[in-house]
Amino acid sequence: MEALDPEELRKFLESQEVVGGGLTFDELGQMGVLPPNGQVILPDTAPLENPPEDEDTEAEDPALVFAREQTTQRRQNAFSLIETFLTKAGLTGLEKNIRELLGQGIEDSNSILFRLRDTEQFRTRFKANTARVKQGLPELDPATYIGMEQSYRETLIANNFDKGFYDDQDDFNKLIEGNVSLGEFQARIDDGYRKVADADPEVIRQMEQLYGVGKSELAAYFIDPQRARPLLTSKELKRQAQAAQIAARGRELAGLQLTAESAEDLIARGFSPEEAQAAFAAQGQLSGLYQEMGGEEMLSAQEKLGATFGFDPDAAKKLERRRAQRVGEFQAGGSFAGTRGATSGVVETGLGTAQ
Repeated sequence: MEALDPEELRKFLESQEVVGGGLTFDELGQMGVLPPNGQVILPDTAPLENPPEDEDTEAEDPALVFAREQTTQRRQNAFSLIETFLTKAGLTGLEKNIRELLGQGIEDSNSILFRLRDTEQFRTRFKANTARVKQGLPELDPATYIGMEQSYRETLIANNFDKGFYDDQDDFNKLIEGNVSLGEFQARIDDGYRKVADADPEVIRQMEQLYGVGKSELAAYFIDPQRARPLLTSKELKRQAQAAQIAARGRELAGLQLTAESAEDLIARGFSPEEAQAAFAAQGQLSGLYQEMGGEEMLSAQEKLGATFGFDPDAAKKLERRRAQRVGEFQAGGSFAGTRGATSGVVETGLGTAQ
């Protein structure tokens, strides 16, 4: 046993981190920690500064350290990859979700994205998938979904659509929801929208007359009919665009306003807009013959079309009888003879202008 004076005791206690909080040795003495003479007796077996390690303790296996570092690196890479992808896709606020999945040992980026689809942010961003599932269509993975959006956008650019025209998120959602392929998308532009939008104003007017579609609605109607008439196909859109063209020529050249049914009937019979234009031009030259005068047999608009395009022989016979009657009365000096505004011996007979 060895006696320590106050200074030796102070140094010992400080080395053991025992003395603190501003206590003095006098106060320790008053508390009864130190004897009256300021000395204390301690055993010779004071703790060593560096106790020996347990004989069973071994240094950590380097292979385990390396494996742990590799896992950390993989997770960091996966997090960075997924976060970058989601940011480009317009998705934020999922960092916590990603870290939780990584913490569960899920490190494959596709697996993580698959599990994120149940979050509200994910459902909102890829909302066409919800509609696709309800229709029995497969759900698209995020990469495919975004790839479709980009392809639609590139198709619009290639067709000289102005930036910002029909290329926002909701536009593409509707196309994906409708399972519109890129080929179908291009066909709708070629067969529908362009035929009307690039045509003369009368074609656009006829589109509104026949189908109730104004100029501002053309893109949505032809490119994405899901907005207007969900059951329309590309073939039907093409037929309607041609019908508007035919109706426009009928109105301009023959003064005849076709219905949607009659215009589409001409297309079904194999007449192109160009052939229809030629037929209406011929009818226009005989416009008087197509207008009923007093006492004459009436012809319906459909009969007049049939006579003009040659698919209604009975209507053609009625027109021929009308023509013969007018010629006969003209030659006999009847009611069809006269100079109704014509000059230089030109006479209007209702059959066209005759010399």
